[in-house]
Amino acid sequence: MNKSVAIIGAGLTGLLTAYRLQELGFSVTVVEARDRIGGRIHTLQSGNAKVEMGATWFNESHYHLLDIIHEFKVPFFEQYLTGISYFQIFSNVPPQEIVVPNDSPSYRFKNGTIDLLNAIYSKLKANTVFSNETVKEVLFSENTSRIKTYSQIFKADLVITTLPPAVLIDQIAFSPALPNELVSLAEQTHTWMQDSIKVAFTYKKPFWREQGKSGTIFSNVGPLTEFYDQANLETKSYALVGFTSGSCSRFTQEQRIERIEAQLKIVFGEEALQYESYNETAWYQEEFTKSNRQVENLFPHQNGGHSLYQRPLFDNKLFISGSETSKHHSGYMEGAIFAAESVVAKLKSLHITQ
Repeated sequence: MNKSVAIIGAGLTGLLTAYRLQELGFSVTVVEARDRIGGRIHTLQSGNAKVEMGATWFNESHYHLLDIIHEFKVPFFEQYLTGISYFQIFSNVPPQEIVVPNDSPSYRFKNGTIDLLNAIYSKLKANTVFSNETVKEVLFSENTSRIKTYSQIFKADLVITTLPPAVLIDQIAFSPALPNELVSLAEQTHTWMQDSIKVAFTYKKPFWREQGKSGTIFSNVGPLTEFYDQANLETKSYALVGFTSGSCSRFTQEQRIERIEAQLKIVFGEEALQYESYNETAWYQEEFTKSNRQVENLFPHQNGGHSLYQRPLFDNKLFISGSETSKHHSGYMEGAIFAAESVVAKLKSLHITQ
């Protein structure tokens, strides 16, 4: 009889792990709290434009991710950086025109980052992924593991969690309880993007390119701290997308828009205010991204890839995975891929087979 595995989380780590284990003959169930796959990968269709409210860019150093992109034949292209960009250091100094060198280019997915997730998802057997199923408790006994959601119970031989560690300990109860040192570590493990607000403006045309501008803004002042072209001329999709400063969380959405508009007008002129739509995702308000138990003032990627996350628990019935647990590019898509491949390799090394 095939061994069964329940994977908590249908993000990049969860789906790739599910596919790899399915190919090895495991019976796989993926339990996802959101009503969509992807986790912090979140591509929105806004009119004609696709905008990335989550993970977007990768580069040539992300070689595990590139291997997966080629394996699943997902098209991508180089991030547009041609033309004048802007950099503002101090509030009393206007944005300075700069040219960003493109000797180490970044890339985006041609059809949105979700295209990678959909490509993996399409390879899974029917009824593998269960969405809108928030896990509240995981119980381990000698013979089986039980994953309790608010509507049903999933049984499996072993469990792999891919949630950010702080979310894991905040939202799921375990029996037996998780080791105290692991709980303490999870509280002090930074979740990438947890404090960010990502915003997107869509347009009828890429007016900034016509102005000879790249669409790029770097600012120490804000409210936009990073802003980039997110146009796809082939599909007539035109947008500018980026991040706001953490201080913007103090404002209402209307107040944020007002401040961002003022900044855009300084850089791009009146045309920047003729946008078709505005979207934002405040990741610090996302229930399944931001944990109330995580301590404040963690530095980015703090404790990511810690050795404690690499150890199976409860007689090899629980495996902690996910991008934050990766020893390589923790927090990024590259880390998510590395975490998936690592946990599959671990099961093989422990001779946990079907």
